[in-house]
Amino acid sequence: MHKLTVTAVQFPVDELKRIACHFFDPAYASVLIVTPAEAGLSGSQTYILKHPETGRKYVLKQLPSDLSVDQIRWTQKLADFARCNGHALLPVALDHCARSTQVSDAPSKIVSHSDGTMWQCLVYIEGRPCKTPSTYHVSLAIEVLADFHQKTSVFQMPPQRTLSGWQRRVLQLQELLESRRSPLVNSINTTAVLAELHVLHKEFSRLICAVRTPQIIQHTLSYTMGNVHQPTLRDCRWNHVLFSDSSDCVTGMIDIDAAGWDDPAVDLSRLLGSWQLENQESEDVLFDLWPDAFRQYETSVAAGPDFPTRVQVLHDTAILCGIHRWFTWIFAEKRYFPNMKEVLQRVTLLFHATPAAIRRLDRLPPRRDSN
Repeated sequence: MHKLTVTAVQFPVDELKRIACHFFDPAYASVLIVTPAEAGLSGSQTYILKHPETGRKYVLKQLPSDLSVDQIRWTQKLADFARCNGHALLPVALDHCARSTQVSDAPSKIVSHSDGTMWQCLVYIEGRPCKTPSTYHVSLAIEVLADFHQKTSVFQMPPQRTLSGWQRRVLQLQELLESRRSPLVNSINTTAVLAELHVLHKEFSRLICAVRTPQIIQHTLSYTMGNVHQPTLRDCRWNHVLFSDSSDCVTGMIDIDAAGWDDPAVDLSRLLGSWQLENQESEDVLFDLWPDAFRQYETSVAAGPDFPTRVQVLHDTAILCGIHRWFTWIFAEKRYFPNMKEVLQRVTLLFHATPAAIRRLDRLPPRRDSN
């Protein structure tokens, strides 16, 4: 078994202030109060910078190692474009000082630290996510998401277009079918959390190897998404949408590093689906839970054919492919995440939602079109 290592490294405050000097005057950066932000699962470091006198706050964020500089620059330009066109809810990156020659096109919004890590500094957005939304919360979120899609629909395509959400999902479903022939778990578990994940993996494998499940997955592969592609957030989870303290407005949509060119249905499936998972309403169809949200979105944006079905299929296949991807990372690739208990919680939610997702996909009528 490969040695498990934690990829996240906590940076000393002095080092972080040196990075901050790329974005601020050194005298300003030297007095900033540096506080670690809530850790995510990627291992990339994020810190809150606050000036003690003015109270102004910023987010100093290490770029994920699996994203290219071109991808980050595209998302930064997307946020600037959205703001210039009246949608001011995405995190805007600061330019760094032209003194640095560590990047080729200074001034830029990305700096390279001496250890090879790359960083951006964002204007801080006040607000907090809502784990258990009311109908009003959902309506507010759908309104701003539709506004984002509408106002950025003409923004430039990324320089390197990646696979769409559905194209990736098809590959993942095919990989899931193939995985039945080669079990991932062949090692001794070293922690209690890994032991629990091992049990979940065995139960998930039984579900996937059941008599009907491979046929259902093959049936799902016959579904063809409509050719509706434009800028999307792609990781629009419930905890990436911030509301004001009074819950009367959305203050921001954060963590947009994964944004790209895709079907807007991906964002609806991610947002509504993450709320469904967190509240363990796994038996319901998303449209049945929030019919007004779908109607509200389609009133604002030309969503294309079979929009509710596209959203639902993306959500249900995300459950199957998401849990399989976690098991691949943990047991086949031997990755270790900074917060394994949070990983266990995420995987457990996906596991409990899996049987209902399979049943819903079993009812999916095949759809072929000529796009």
